[in-house]
Amino acid sequence: MKKNIKNLKFLALTLGTCAAALLAPINTAQAETFTAKQTKEIEVLFKKFLSENPELILETVDNYRSTQEKLTQQSAQKNLAEYEDYFAAKDLPTAGNPDGDVTLVEYFDYNCGYCRKAFEDIVVLLEEDKNLRVIFQEMPILSPSSINMASIALAAQEQGKYFEMHQALMDYRGGQSDEAFYGVAKKIGLDIEKLKIAAGSDEVKAKIKKSMDMAKTLDIRGTPGFIIGDKIYPGYIGLDGLREAVKDARDAKAKTK
Repeated sequence: MKKNIKNLKFLALTLGTCAAALLAPINTAQAETFTAKQTKEIEVLFKKFLSENPELILETVDNYRSTQEKLTQQSAQKNLAEYEDYFAAKDLPTAGNPDGDVTLVEYFDYNCGYCRKAFEDIVVLLEEDKNLRVIFQEMPILSPSSINMASIALAAQEQGKYFEMHQALMDYRGGQSDEAFYGVAKKIGLDIEKLKIAAGSDEVKAKIKKSMDMAKTLDIRGTPGFIIGDKIYPGYIGLDGLREAVKDARDAKAKTK
């Protein structure tokens, strides 16, 4: 019995990918190597061992989740290289130095509270670092009004006022209607009729879809999310975190010269 328990402990530590798999009965293919009596005894012992050592289930699940997250991150980093030309384009919504030595990309939603905090951090960075290029990527995932605001902001780019519209929407605290958003646009001097046409265009819709598809490929699941240099940073990392990430990217670039 002790030997069986010892063997089952090893099995529990190395088996499967989740608790459901651990608790599943031995399948037919496996059972063919044992008699019916042996199979039943193994199942009883295995279930008994797990009931007495439930922490092993959590340990196995945690290990599996950690492994999968690492694999996903590795895949995202590999995919990032495919977008090098995209982020080098000059027609993206940007701020700062267009020829900056470090590029910071932010995926955001106008209805995201942490994105508003991140925008305040980015404004500080732009004031401090005159060699920084910032790219804004719309990721409207929180509500229908998020999509409307993203569309209006991208439409404002056609009138050369993306950043002004972006800042105005980040600062906006009010009703979530298109009328309210266009009211904000009017205050910064945008041609509203042209803005409405552009906001509903297939081109703007395609830009939003492109940004959303990229975020998925890069495993950016929520907002904000950042790409700084050649690294991906999910979630809000604060002003100091952004400063450090920019420094790391600059240092890494200097080493390759």
